[in-house]
Amino acid sequence: MKKNKVTFGTVVKWILIILLVVMQVYPFVYVMFSSFKTLDDFRQLPAYALPSSFYIGNYITVFTKSHMLTYFKNSISVLVGVLIPLLLIALMAGFALSKIKFKGKKFLLNYFLLGLMLPMQVALIPLFTIFNKLGLINTYAAIILPQIAFSLSYSIQLFYSFSKFFPEEILEAAIIDGCNPLGCFFKMVIPMSLNSVITVATMQAVFCWNEYINAYTFTRSTNMKTITLGLNDYVGSMGLTDWGATFAAITVTVLPVFIFYFFSSKKMLAGMSAGAVKG
Repeated sequence: MKKNKVTFGTVVKWILIILLVVMQVYPFVYVMFSSFKTLDDFRQLPAYALPSSFYIGNYITVFTKSHMLTYFKNSISVLVGVLIPLLLIALMAGFALSKIKFKGKKFLLNYFLLGLMLPMQVALIPLFTIFNKLGLINTYAAIILPQIAFSLSYSIQLFYSFSKFFPEEILEAAIIDGCNPLGCFFKMVIPMSLNSVITVATMQAVFCWNEYINAYTFTRSTNMKTITLGLNDYVGSMGLTDWGATFAAITVTVLPVFIFYFFSSKKMLAGMSAGAVKG
C-alpha cells in the first residue's frame, strides 16, 4: 500500500491554516465566555481564563436594564429599509448596464464606479445640514438614505459582473412569447440571479448591521438608537464599564449576523464563484 509522504510544505500549510482559524475564532470565543463572567471573575482571573461558572446575570441585565429590544427593532427596520431598495435599484442598474446598448453607457458605468472612491465621512456635514433643514434628523430616513447611496456603486459593480453573461437567448424567447421588459426582470432575471442577490444582500447586510457613523450623526434620542450605538449604554460615569453586560450585549448583537451568514454562506459562495468565472 502506497503511503502519502508528509512534506515540509504540507506541514507549513496546515500550521498556517490552524493559525488563521484560531485568529478568526478566538475573538468570538473570548467575547462569548467573557459574557458569562461575574464581576469577581473580571477582578481575580486572567483575561484569557474561563469563567468560574456560567453566570447568566449579564444577559438578564442586557434585556431588563437597557433598551436592547428597542435597539434591535431599530437595527432591523434600518436593515430592511436599506436592503430592499438597494438590491432592487442595484440589480436593475447592473443588469441594464450589462445588457442594454445605449449612448453614454460606458460613461454612466464609470460614473457609478467613482462612488467607490468617495468616503462617507466627507458627506456627513452637508448631509446633516440638508437633513436638518428637511426635518429628517432623528428619523429612519436619515440613517437609511446615505447607506443606500454609498452602497450603490459597489452593489451595481457586483451585479454588473454577475449579469454580464446572463443568457440572452432566454430573454429573447420570453419577449417573443409576449413578456414585457418589466415582466422579464421580475419573472426571470431576479429568480435566475438569486445566488448573486444573496451574495450582495449578505455583504451589505453585515455592513448595515455594524454601521455606526450615520446612526451616531443623524440620531439624538434613545428611541432611535441602533444596537451599535446601544453598546455605549454600558459605559457609566468616569468611564467605568460594566464589562459583563458589555460582552453579553456584544454576543447578542453579533449572533444574528453569524446565523444569517451561516444559512446564506453556501449560496453566497456560489454567487461569488459565478461572478468570478463569468466576470
